[in-house]
Amino acid sequence: MPGTNNKININTQLGTSEQPEIAGKAVPQKERSSQPQRRGRYRSFSRPPTSPNLFPDGQTNFMASNRLIWEGCNILTQGQNLCWLNAEQGQPYYESPVAKGQGYISFWVTDDLHTKPPAVLEGEAALALIEQFDIRAACLHLIYAAHATQLDRPWEQQFVISNVQLERYLGLNYNKKLNKQQKLTWLLELAKQPCHLLVYASWPEKGAVGAFSVSRTYLWEIAEPILHYQDCFSDRQGNPIGEKTLVGFTLKIRCGNWAQYFLNKEKRASRAGYYEYGILSQGLLRDLMSIWYDHPGAARLMTWLLFKTKVNPGSPLIVETLMKVAFGEELVTDAITSSKERKKLVRRWEITLRVLLEKGWSIQPDSETYPLQYWPELVNPSPLTSIPNDPEEAASFWALDATEEEGTRLTDFTKRTPAGFEQLLGGRLWVRSPAEIVQRLNGITKQRKSNQKKLLTDEAHKRKQQSNTKLQSQQFLNCSLLTGEEVRKLRIAKGLSVTKLAELAGLAKSMVSMIETGKRPITAQTQKRLNQALENNH
Repeated sequence: MPGTNNKININTQLGTSEQPEIAGKAVPQKERSSQPQRRGRYRSFSRPPTSPNLFPDGQTNFMASNRLIWEGCNILTQGQNLCWLNAEQGQPYYESPVAKGQGYISFWVTDDLHTKPPAVLEGEAALALIEQFDIRAACLHLIYAAHATQLDRPWEQQFVISNVQLERYLGLNYNKKLNKQQKLTWLLELAKQPCHLLVYASWPEKGAVGAFSVSRTYLWEIAEPILHYQDCFSDRQGNPIGEKTLVGFTLKIRCGNWAQYFLNKEKRASRAGYYEYGILSQGLLRDLMSIWYDHPGAARLMTWLLFKTKVNPGSPLIVETLMKVAFGEELVTDAITSSKERKKLVRRWEITLRVLLEKGWSIQPDSETYPLQYWPELVNPSPLTSIPNDPEEAASFWALDATEEEGTRLTDFTKRTPAGFEQLLGGRLWVRSPAEIVQRLNGITKQRKSNQKKLLTDEAHKRKQQSNTKLQSQQFLNCSLLTGEEVRKLRIAKGLSVTKLAELAGLAKSMVSMIETGKRPITAQTQKRLNQALENNH
């Protein structure tokens, strides 16, 4: 019959040795086993061992927080909102000054994820790639920054991450909107986005660390992803039959050469580099994944504030700066000249503040500079619900309301003017990270201060002991007379041989030996020479 060639024909006779066929191809049969078959959605397959999970306590972990990581996060979240420059070769690049222009960091983009040296993208191709950057890719970037702190030499060692770990970190294991293959394909593309960035650093002298430069390198160097597919039937030659299904992947990533200078414990100890780290919480990652679509401005601010509040925890932040981070400089500029755009921006700003407050960020306005009519009302029950229904009681209510101070009456209305918006732009806010991050940072600060105090105490005790030893030695040497036995003990304590002591004192070796054995008395002149020789050899 026509069309029967595409069906699976299985001989159902017991004891037969014939094999089933798919489209005319023999499918090998596995030997029957008395062991019960393993149940599950996919057949088992081996995965490479992965790096330890970031959040064993389900809350926080360390992450690299240097300036390169911060700016890389800004690029992934703000994309084309940043000021991209053009090199002579037509290569767009983003440059951020360091130490008031004494140094700088530059970023380029590349499509060569597995080629060295990578080629820099030019013109429209580069701009198209920048436009594709997804805010959620910043979550992958932060995860990489956290895994990098688990390694001793992250510029040489790789960390290994599976799709299972990434789904758990981001809360995607609870997402039922996408099927498994859609989720894996999308997640794999997101994981590659931070690896499209190239970085160059010209770093100025800061404190005890001298100036240095880092040649252009990958921000994150990713190996070819290891893809895991569901087992399928094979023909007699071992060729797969049918379409393979992706069921997982494993990534191997390491830091670029920048980590030798910015994530190097050995160089920090020798004051030749830095090792800067902050705190990443799993709750922050999941918050970003939940708000990025409806509230992209809040997502951009969260990632920016994660670094800013760690660098300057006690400094107020200017509203205009925060708005430019959240919405871009162009929208802020348009709002200054257009009342329509101003209303839109103010509305977005209030919603953004409300989202951050709901996600656990502490934000306090400065009453002297921040106009409170632009502060969001988190709890907004209608004030009209308190008006009595009885006409006489309602009249008394309104009469009493009229006696209240201006600005507190229900009938008062504060008009928002352009001057008020300008005041808003110059307003100041004090911002703190969510509680779990603040608590971990405070614990680190407390431990660091305790270690520094112990180190200073130990050094002071050591100096005191050395001073006492030196004083005792000088007092002993300044005695009116030395015996031969005392000379011998002092010589040994100083680590001197008889020959060396004789040379330092300008005496014959035999004379020193006879003095130590008591066979020759010590004259005043000899005493003086021995004192000088022993005192000068500390």
